[in-house]
Amino acid sequence: MLKVFKYLIFILLISDFSAAQNSDYFKKVTLRLNKDLQSENYNESVNSNKFSDNLILKNLKGLNNLSKRKNSFDILLRDSLKVKNLNPKYPLWIPVSEVIGLNLGLGAFNTYVAKSEFAKISFKTIAQNFKTGFVWDHDHFITNFFAHPYHGSIYFNSARSNGYNFWESAPFSFGGSLMWELFMENEPPATNDLINTTVSGIFLGETFYRLSSLIIDERKRGSERVIREICAALLNPARGFNRLIQGKTSRVTNVNAYETEPLLISASYGINRVYEGTKFFTGVANGAIGLDMVYGNPFENVHRKPFDFIRIRGGFNFGAGQSPIGNVNAYAVLTGKNFNPKKQEMLAGIFHHYDFYDNKIFKVGGISFGTGLISRFPAFKNNNIVTSIHFNLMPLGACNSEYSAYGEKEYNFSSGLNLKFESSINLDWGFFLVDYSIFYLHTIIGAKSDEYVGILKPKVEVKLYKDISIGAEYLFYHREGFYKDYPDIKLRNNEQKIFLSYRFQNLKDFLKR
Repeated sequence: MLKVFKYLIFILLISDFSAAQNSDYFKKVTLRLNKDLQSENYNESVNSNKFSDNLILKNLKGLNNLSKRKNSFDILLRDSLKVKNLNPKYPLWIPVSEVIGLNLGLGAFNTYVAKSEFAKISFKTIAQNFKTGFVWDHDHFITNFFAHPYHGSIYFNSARSNGYNFWESAPFSFGGSLMWELFMENEPPATNDLINTTVSGIFLGETFYRLSSLIIDERKRGSERVIREICAALLNPARGFNRLIQGKTSRVTNVNAYETEPLLISASYGINRVYEGTKFFTGVANGAIGLDMVYGNPFENVHRKPFDFIRIRGGFNFGAGQSPIGNVNAYAVLTGKNFNPKKQEMLAGIFHHYDFYDNKIFKVGGISFGTGLISRFPAFKNNNIVTSIHFNLMPLGACNSEYSAYGEKEYNFSSGLNLKFESSINLDWGFFLVDYSIFYLHTIIGAKSDEYVGILKPKVEVKLYKDISIGAEYLFYHREGFYKDYPDIKLRNNEQKIFLSYRFQNLKDFLKR
């Protein structure tokens, strides 16, 4: 029962998002996991084949070191080919039919179970959608910038879990969204829905795919295997469905069938206060969960592939009047290169960003792409400073506005730029981190304006016992809005948070505790 509880907690943690800050773990966790993985795969490959056993024994008795290395390489190469055969690319009609089936099934649910007005479609409404063309809708902020991206992630994984790579799966998010907007609602198709479902759907989709790969282990059997399959399916429903119909949920292999990277998780719980103004210890207190996560090692010198490094930070609220999802800030590498000038370790690349802030005081969200540089260098003995800076184009963003209330919508649609800076120093007694993001948002739909939104978040944690820490985080929000037809706006708000946190160094460490 305890193991079941651990797995369920894990699925809740990684499905909610966030990012570990103790970068001292990067190198040692990566080295340990890589060493374990290579040893595990090597031993399983040898033990699973008598011919290999005999061949290895002969090599040990008579061949030189070069022959031994060649034989080890042959075994790893054979396992690599075996893994590829375990994950074939299925015919195109399968993921296409799954996307269509998903839309039809959800449409039927909306029509006959939820009895939603927008789902009452006919040939007449479809023709009208084509005639009207795309518009900008006025749904809730959380609907447009979180729910639609989640929907897009299912489209994406309909292809990804059928053997298609990252780039091949991306068009399925677009195609699924396009079908939904044109055919499955009696409201005009929405430009913002198509963009968010596609672009942020790809981001969430690949993130869910990689995290579910950490949970799935086809070498396991019994109750542990069942729990892993259920948790992976909860996190990634499209993948869970495909594993079931492909017979993979019961398949047993002797190698790790999926690509994985080291995972660091830090979870916290505490009290958060959000206040309209800059006074301390004011506002209504609510419970808050913090999730920090790092997937992959940005300082490992490897050929970079999309999303082999992901950085996520998230906050989730429990309290009246607060959005349950307070913030999700994430970025992932699309392509990049590692280099090591002097004593520093660096990753320079192109990154995909996803930002979502939602509370009763302010809302900011958007999609960004841009250049970034992540570096690590020693500050003192056994202490490192990790810094990242990103400059991004923001094709679609949003910011709450007092002059844009219409229906469920209380924000402007915008495009613009953002600059993000983060630096942390890891010390023997804990760590200190400062994070600052500034957004320039030019309104494209809503009250005409240029908005400048800055969010500063200093954070400190002090170790209490082993991996348990006590910490405090402060958020300072400032906004300057310059409007064409309305008075300008200048706002200052703040949040204060006190919490206890626990840091897990890797997935195995988490599941053992």
